[in-house]
Amino acid sequence: MGAVFRSKDFGRGYKKIIENAIKDLSPDTKDSVIELFDSWEGISSIQKLKEITGADKAELLLKKIKTSKDVDLTEED
Repeated sequence: MGAVFRSKDFGRGYKKIIENAIKDLSPDTKDSVIELFDSWEGISSIQKLKEITGADKAELLLKKIKTSKDVDLTEED
């Protein structure tokens, strides 16, 4: 159904990848999203991300991060 992210899934440069993916968000929203990724809890975090950014933006953000060659993510149905 969606990508499941864990802190260990991201390499050292994951913050840079996330920051590039969220560069068009407001500063407060950026901080909230980065904080959310730092404490990622899977499906519940995806729901929180959708609440923070909106469903369409959250899907786009997850897609940008998932397609990054520097991040190896797992998917769960």
